Amino acid sequence: MTKQHFSFQEIFSFGWGKTRQHAWFIFLTFLIISIVLSAVKLFPFINLIVSLMAGLSFASISLLISRDQHFTFHDLYTPLLSQRRVLKFIVLTVLYGIAVILGTILFIIPGLYVAVRFKFLPFVVIEHENASLKDLIKMSYKLTEGHFWPVFGLLILLAILNVVGFLFLVVGLFVTIPVSVFATAHVYNKLKEHSM
Repeated sequence: MTKQHFSFQEIFSFGWGKTRQHAWFIFLTFLIISIVLSAVKLFPFINLIVSLMAGLSFASISLLISRDQHFTFHDLYTPLLSQRRVLKFIVLTVLYGIAVILGTILFIIPGLYVAVRFKFLPFVVIEHENASLKDLIKMSYKLTEGHFWPVFGLLILLAILNVVGFLFLVVGLFVTIPVSVFATAHVYNKLKEHSM
């Protein structure tokens, strides 16, 4: 068992700090995404693709923010300019979702295992767009090696945080989702740093 390289208090403090620091950017980003999603809500397949693209954009920008790198609104669209990255992200996200859902419905434990071991797959795809699907899966799996229980704990706390956000008339999600994404990006950076 490897040493845990993060504390939950530290990662959630980090997520909250980044959310406060970039509140206007996050608000405007949510506003843009909401407008685009409402424009395609009558077309479920297009809505799904747009949702996935929004997820890719937000994951990408969260890496920049978590690393204190310069960014602009243009950086929301930069990851979408690579067809290779977009296709790999869609394929792996859909496979991840199916595996988690089926694993959870059928046996619960396999679904949780897949959810934990491949939690950081979006970040891996963003940073390694030229890798094969097989290599992306291996990299994501290796990243969580020896860190199952801390990452599992992170997933539980993220779920609780976002349920609380939802209970506050959904408006709370405008805070809890960014906190969750920045906390997750921070953990990814820490695991990546210690897995090299």
